[in-house]
Amino acid sequence: MPSATTVAQATSLISPTPSPTVPPSVRAVGVHNWTGEQRHLNETYAQRGDTIWVDIVNFDEWVNSLEKKPNNHDLKDLILYLDHFPLSGISPIYSYRWIPDQWTAKGKDGSPPIKYTVTTVGFPLERTNSSKPGWSHLLNQPVLHRRVIVSAGFNSGDEIPSEVSLDKVTGEDQQFYLRIIPKLRTAFGLIVILVALIAFLIMARHTHIIRDANAPRRPDGQRPYSLARGQMAFWFFLVIASYFFLWIVTGDMDTLNASVLGLIGISAGTALGSAFVDAAKPLPAGPSGNQPIVDVTRPHLEVLAELKQLRADTQKELEALQKARASIPVSDKQALDENEHEQNEIRERLANYRWQSAYFAWPTWKGVMYDLLAENNLISFHRFQIFVWTLILGIMFVANVYNELAMPEFSATLLGLLGISAGTYVGFKLPETKT
Repeated sequence: MPSATTVAQATSLISPTPSPTVPPSVRAVGVHNWTGEQRHLNETYAQRGDTIWVDIVNFDEWVNSLEKKPNNHDLKDLILYLDHFPLSGISPIYSYRWIPDQWTAKGKDGSPPIKYTVTTVGFPLERTNSSKPGWSHLLNQPVLHRRVIVSAGFNSGDEIPSEVSLDKVTGEDQQFYLRIIPKLRTAFGLIVILVALIAFLIMARHTHIIRDANAPRRPDGQRPYSLARGQMAFWFFLVIASYFFLWIVTGDMDTLNASVLGLIGISAGTALGSAFVDAAKPLPAGPSGNQPIVDVTRPHLEVLAELKQLRADTQKELEALQKARASIPVSDKQALDENEHEQNEIRERLANYRWQSAYFAWPTWKGVMYDLLAENNLISFHRFQIFVWTLILGIMFVANVYNELAMPEFSATLLGLLGISAGTYVGFKLPETKT
């Protein structure tokens, strides 16, 4: 039998079994908002203005494991990380340490269970000047809510690993969702904007809010829509909707810039210049061309049926005059001239009926497009040019607001090009006032 001294010496040469540890990480996340505190939920939702807390396991061990510790590495120096992006300036508003009642399970090697330290740290979800770069990554191309990874770390870029889970026995994952578009405020704002838009569309249809009051009436008895006033309304609703959208997503109220003011100024100047030019014209008392002798307030299908009958009757009148001309002696020049004059009047009436029938057969959008692009019943290029430029800039405007969460910054050259198009539109109206 070996001596006790020999056993003790042999035992001292064997390396001790390392004690089991829990890797430092973020293990749970919760939220505190106006509805109360939410804990131990499989799906947690938070939005700007809420306070979230994270449970950090073995914070001190994580700090000690860093190869190069930052100068400031205390709890108060932590910042929030979302999707691995640091939100500088979002520091803890409270923190406390505790030891959970539940012990970790035994390992396969029979190691004993151990306790671990949990540090709960609270962060406010606020958008500050220093945290805007991180928020821009999280909020751009916004949806109702977006799943993100929650962690904490230091400004140096050191981030605590995130292993958020709801149940450490089942391993069921806890999912944290950042609510980007708040439902209540968004619904209220959309209702206001939609009510304003619907009211505008009703007034546009039944009043002269965007109609050209100095233009000849259309076949349906209404004044045509004004391109300049339509452009001004287009930019008004686009800017007001974008401004509200940016406020909902980012909370910023100072999102207007010089480009937006330039667009609004150009559209307002176009409408004002067009109004000055039109004011110099005599107000047309009658409509453009011969109007139908039917009641245009009835449904369009009924108007079309009656116009079709009128065209058939007028065509018979023309054929009768053509037959009567064959019986007129060549020597009777006066009778021939009267017959020719009557035929020309009937042909003009037939042309008007065809035009009127085509107009009433159009869908509503085609009639509106004709009003915007036509002048004196002819499609004009200067109108088409300003219409296309407005549409393209509008698409660019919406895309920039959605992708960058900011009003677009158009160059002076691009704004100048839009201004030239607007000036061309107003300039082509000037010769008409001299006739």
